[in-house]
Amino acid sequence: NNNNNVQKQTNEYYLCNFSLLVATPGCPTQSWHADGGHTSLTRHEPCHVFNVFIPLVDVPLAMGPTELRPGTQYHTRNLAPMMLAAKARKTLRPVVTPELKMGGGLVFDYRILHRGRANVSDDGAAAMDLRDAGDKRDEEDCSTEGRYRPVLVLTFARRWFVDVCNFPKNSIFTLDERQ
Repeated sequence: NNNNNVQKQTNEYYLCNFSLLVATPGCPTQSWHADGGHTSLTRHEPCHVFNVFIPLVDVPLAMGPTELRPGTQYHTRNLAPMMLAAKARKTLRPVVTPELKMGGGLVFDYRILHRGRANVSDDGAAAMDLRDAGDKRDEEDCSTEGRYRPVLVLTFARRWFVDVCNFPKNSIFTLDERQ
């Protein structure tokens, strides 16, 4: 039936963007943010866009891995009141900071709160402080001085969704026709 085919096509995901995200040595921690919004402001809908982060090098804490606030894809629809309610109900889950290996992957809903941590690999003292604060890496992992953190970002979306906010039609790389 034609309706089933149309429904199936609209529920499929497609690669809507790929990019390289690089955290340079000395870059600060980002603010908490979601990459996109909800399709409904009155009810929670299933994930319509998700990211896949693939680090191109090992990413110990000193190099600023991506930090996530699990479950916040439910709260970002109406952030301030929903976060306050989650805190009051003690349902706000703790922050997660996965230290990924080269070629590993981190998959998350576009609406989840996340941020890149500071890349302190250019500051030997700060890197050692992270280890002394309970980071269980061995000595070799602390030798990340001045290392770039390149991450391949694949963004997948439902066929019906177009992200004009993060990926506008015009790019800084679009040639100006007047030239």
